[in-house]
Amino acid sequence: MNGLNRRAICVLLLVSAWGICTPAWANPANRRAFARYFGNYLSESMNSCGTCHVGKHAEGAESLDDFPHNPFGTQLRLEGDKLSEANRDPEIALRLKLLADQDADGDGFSNLQEILVGTAPGDKTKFPDAAAVQKLKTLTAEFSEYQNRYAWKPFQTVKRPEVPLVKDADWARNPIDHFIAAGHEQKGLKRAGEAAPSILLRRVSLDLVGLNPTPEEIRAFLKESETNPRAYEEVVDRLLAHPAYGERWGRHWMDVWRYSDWAGYKDALRVSQRHIWHWRDWIIESLNADKGYDQMVVEMLAADELKPDDWDTLRATGFLARNYHAVRDQWMDDVVKHTSQAFLGITVGCAKCHDHMYDPIRQDEYYQMRAVFETYHVRTDRVEGVLDTSENGIPRAYDKSVTAKTWFFEKGDERRPVKDKSIPPGVPKFLGGAYEVQPVSLPLVASQPAQRDFVKQDFLSQMRGAMEQAKQPEQRLAAESALAVLEAQFAIEEMEAAGDKKSDAWKTAAKELVKLQREAALKEAHWKLTSAVEKQEQAKQTLAKAEKGKKKSAISKAKQQFKKAEQAHKAAEKSLKKAEEAAQAKVTTKYTPRKQPTYPKQSSGRRLAFARWLTDRNNPLTARVAMNHIWLRHFGQPIVPTVNEFGGNGREPTHPALLDWLAAELMKRNWSMKEMHRLIVTSATYRMAGTGSKANSKIDPDNLYLWKKSARRMEGEIVRDNLLSIPGRLDPQLGGPDISNEQAQDSRRKSIYLRHAHEKLVEFVQIFDGPSVSECYMRETSVQPHQALALANSKLSFLASEALTAKIEQKTTGDVDAFIEEAFLSIISRLPNAEEKKLCREFLFDGTEGGKGTPSQDQFQKLITVLFNHNDFVTIR
Repeated sequence: MNGLNRRAICVLLLVSAWGICTPAWANPANRRAFARYFGNYLSESMNSCGTCHVGKHAEGAESLDDFPHNPFGTQLRLEGDKLSEANRDPEIALRLKLLADQDADGDGFSNLQEILVGTAPGDKTKFPDAAAVQKLKTLTAEFSEYQNRYAWKPFQTVKRPEVPLVKDADWARNPIDHFIAAGHEQKGLKRAGEAAPSILLRRVSLDLVGLNPTPEEIRAFLKESETNPRAYEEVVDRLLAHPAYGERWGRHWMDVWRYSDWAGYKDALRVSQRHIWHWRDWIIESLNADKGYDQMVVEMLAADELKPDDWDTLRATGFLARNYHAVRDQWMDDVVKHTSQAFLGITVGCAKCHDHMYDPIRQDEYYQMRAVFETYHVRTDRVEGVLDTSENGIPRAYDKSVTAKTWFFEKGDERRPVKDKSIPPGVPKFLGGAYEVQPVSLPLVASQPAQRDFVKQDFLSQMRGAMEQAKQPEQRLAAESALAVLEAQFAIEEMEAAGDKKSDAWKTAAKELVKLQREAALKEAHWKLTSAVEKQEQAKQTLAKAEKGKKKSAISKAKQQFKKAEQAHKAAEKSLKKAEEAAQAKVTTKYTPRKQPTYPKQSSGRRLAFARWLTDRNNPLTARVAMNHIWLRHFGQPIVPTVNEFGGNGREPTHPALLDWLAAELMKRNWSMKEMHRLIVTSATYRMAGTGSKANSKIDPDNLYLWKKSARRMEGEIVRDNLLSIPGRLDPQLGGPDISNEQAQDSRRKSIYLRHAHEKLVEFVQIFDGPSVSECYMRETSVQPHQALALANSKLSFLASEALTAKIEQKTTGDVDAFIEEAFLSIISRLPNAEEKKLCREFLFDGTEGGKGTPSQDQFQKLITVLFNHNDFVTIR
């Protein structure tokens, strides 16, 4: 047996010790739970098959008969049976706690004692030696303290923890600080003081709106801070009300929700949808309006079932439209995988081929979640003023079939569907909550979007435009007649929409429409014949001219054109004859309906039920995952390090109680993200300086317990945006179609509006670790030489330096010291210190005769370029 198979069987048999006959807990998740229960107190020797089985390796075993339990494994299994019979959750942590003081192997040492010192609790020939016994008291006390820590239970409903009492309560500005201070006290950390006002202003400005404060704003804030204790809070309120807030945080959420413009080969659509930018605009607008996070989630997943006649809201389903893939099974895999990771922080996609290895997600639950989305497809609806959806339109989700079936794939193989019984929609049972599907009846404008008033008006405007552009009488008569037909069609459609299809009034309208359609066909045929005669005459003249010139190629081409004109003339005569015959026929009510797209009149309601289950306040994960993402983007590090994996394969949080409190607070404040931003950025924790005690670095080198505010690098989009904003070149326009990524060096629009798709990326942004198109739940940060080269040599940087130099020169009118100060304030939001000022003066006067006179504009621009390449420009401190 190879090593891989041996390990696989070992895992399966080990977990069998924890209840082989009860599927609810017979899975590898229990082994992970065992390791998590003991944490760092579990030795490597105990994290093996031999802890519960006779022997360390399975070695060809195919069942428990071949690889039986030892006494400890038997105890665990029996304890699980007892809990199940009592209708209690047989979780590993509870069983280990209940069995801690028992002695499974009868060697005089408890199960807990043996596991802590690394001797087998199920083998009486192995027990702690004298040296280990001496450590037991200390080990047991330490483990007891470890067990008494705040319990991280991400799969249980959020319960607001008590705010800790701390010694230095005066430091705390709000409850967040109490949780952080408790960690400081526990670890013996001395926290940093408050950041300097200029640093704090730049930090919060970049965090909330992504733009440097201007020199005027810095000076005003510094002055206001001297007399107004609420100066900082007022800045926060101003920034949260700024339109750029939605753009800044929109880009963050677009990472999580995998925003991508359409991609494909030439005109073939393979991924996402054309005009997906409407979803991007909806995100920005929703954030600026402080729409609740829960409402945003519901609208992204099911706006077409929640508000089927609200086209502004329907843009939200771009989340589902973006998941489009030309291969349907890949599409469904993506939507299950990324919906679960983005909103729940669990990897349901890992259960496609087998039960989840670490979480209690059964394989059939993967297909139940797929069934939630099986019915939906994507279409593009018209927008006002544009009839051609290839030019513009709203890509949106809708249920193409309410009866679409989901099949279980044997071992996850799409080629092996099990078609005995289709899989119903559902949600992972272990997360609780009710998933209740109610079909949704749709209004007429949802099933027949061409019935919308503005679409009708656009068609009428198109017809009237054709009339105005008509150059000949016959052409105008044809256009007038076509307009009359359209107006009559609209009228009878309204009658039928109201349920009238048999009344005398309807019959009269139908017959009148038939007459108008025959008359329109006749006039159109007359116009086409007139036009064909003219074109034939023109072709005849062209041929005569070519024959006169005796050039063979010209003659051949002219003959072909004349032949086509002749054929068109004959076809026009036939059409006229047919129209004349139709005009003489008996008038009936069988009119020709207007061609328009028609969709189902009902939606399954599956996605709306899922969205409501997801955003129910009893759902244990949704609020926790959201707050973890928000915290990450304020502090550069999340509370749960694995932002899209809250399950057994993820890492434990640094501050579990704080995350639970934040999640509870988010829901208490009606899921308002602006309220949570305000709470976070006004905390003493957020306002700390970026430097602190050297002793802290030995205790907590990675600043996991936030004894200072860690510096972090700007994202690539913000670097680019500030190169435009600082010199006053930024176009602040909100929204609109995506701009070609190839225009990134010249466009003055924010980076969020530049095209972002496979093979259509903004190179400058990607150099600074821009987001991956496939998924980007948490960005990586690198330091590479070409980042400095991009800042030093790009056209964008040159234009920024040129424009800012001119701007500051005009403002400072030749005052070198004033220029230096203004440059520092503009680019790195602080005044230069004495050494920096001295170096800048030396640099500026270096090119002048004798170090005197006035520096050249070129020298001033070089200084600006140097400052744009300063580490403090790209760093949020």
